[in-house]
Amino acid sequence: MNTLTKIGVGMFALFVAFSMVSQCGRKSSPTPPPPTVEKQAEVILKEYAKGLDLDAVTALAKKSKDAADFERLLNSQAEAVNNIDLNDDSKVDYINVTEYGSGDRRGFSLTTEVSPGKTQEIATIDFQKEADKTLVQTTGNPSLYGANNYHHSSFSMTDALLMGWLFSNRSSYASPYGHGNYPQSYGSGWNRQPNDSYTGSMSSRTAGSSVSKSSSPMISQPALSPNAEKTAAKAKALTTATQSQRSFASSSSSSTSRPSTASKPSSSGGFGRTSSSGSSRSGGFSGGGK
Repeated sequence: MNTLTKIGVGMFALFVAFSMVSQCGRKSSPTPPPPTVEKQAEVILKEYAKGLDLDAVTALAKKSKDAADFERLLNSQAEAVNNIDLNDDSKVDYINVTEYGSGDRRGFSLTTEVSPGKTQEIATIDFQKEADKTLVQTTGNPSLYGANNYHHSSFSMTDALLMGWLFSNRSSYASPYGHGNYPQSYGSGWNRQPNDSYTGSMSSRTAGSSVSKSSSPMISQPALSPNAEKTAAKAKALTTATQSQRSFASSSSSSTSRPSTASKPSSSGGFGRTSSSGSSRSGGFSGGGK
């Protein structure tokens, strides 16, 4: 065997060995696990959360004179800040306000009833008094908005009517309304806006506002909300998500760039949502106080 033949045989052997090693490597690569049901529910719930812009909610608190007035404005069709529909009946849910805290640290818990007796905390607004101003921090409930979702601002003690009332000596406010007992101004609710229309309206409304978004809290030790553990909407998404919702959630949480053929959010209700049979309108008082 001459020298060139030996070289050729050697190169061929190396090529075969390299191919075998590559094939083994490909076979041993672990297949990424499919997204869990909990992850699918998280994606679905974040779509629902698009119905309440927390920058606009924070700005709305500044123009309120007290907690009852804030609740009235929050559920005002004219203000149109509330567009959330967690029970899929195509109507905007009534949001209850419950005050908590004491001293220089106060807060509002925003809740709704996903179904009778099943309360979901949507967000909290925390206030911390510091000299001549008050720090304001609105936090989306992690079950809806994901973790570390903070919206910051500060109000002058003389600039916002709410501040003088908030830190006065009085009883804490708790919404007097509940399932089947809504104020006349709310009635039976109104039809929710399409997501794109609502998002565009809120973007225009909050442009140039003093509210900023951050992944870190500005108020590190706020008072504890009495509704902090109430996440009925998460349980609802886990048990009632449609197949198309689950397919969309699965494709949304995948790292692949392959185009999805799953159901897309509809203009009328997020994930192509349809009203659940037997779904009840509710937005009840969930208790609380300080």
